[in-house]
Amino acid sequence: MLERELRQELNRIHGALEVLGLLRERLALQRDELGGETGREAVDEMLTQVDALQVEYQHRRAHLHPDHKSYQFFLTQTGVLPILHDCYVELVRGEAIMSEFAGQTLRLANWYVRMRDDVPQQVVNETYDWLVIDEFGRADLHAARAIGASPLPTKKEWEEIHRRLFAPAV
Repeated sequence: MLERELRQELNRIHGALEVLGLLRERLALQRDELGGETGREAVDEMLTQVDALQVEYQHRRAHLHPDHKSYQFFLTQTGVLPILHDCYVELVRGEAIMSEFAGQTLRLANWYVRMRDDVPQQVVNETYDWLVIDEFGRADLHAARAIGASPLPTKKEWEEIHRRLFAPAV
């Protein structure tokens, strides 16, 4: 696959995953508001289908770039905290809670890194977002979108992330 075609396919997959994530979030909210069993069962079935599509697109993305990996970090008042990718995914899907951050607004750094032999080589992309954790430890993605301030890291925070990824293992 040519580099241009690869980039286009990766962009399509990223877009599809983003839309599926939003759709899943909305369906989960609607399910919680439904009272009847029939409606709830229909929404649960749709959520199952959306989950299957998400897994398929994540699998396709991994096979396009088997030598890449995403790293997430919380940027807090106390410092840079690495977060396991699977834990982050479960948190934003509403499948996990982080009670230690309950009631806090965090900044999230997401670095997509080229790997060689499971060792980070080069940053391909870095994004920064807000992550609001409600009083129960759940991610509130709607509240995070409403924040107008920049979530960008300070120079010191950026250097700490870089050091954690690229410092030689001792």
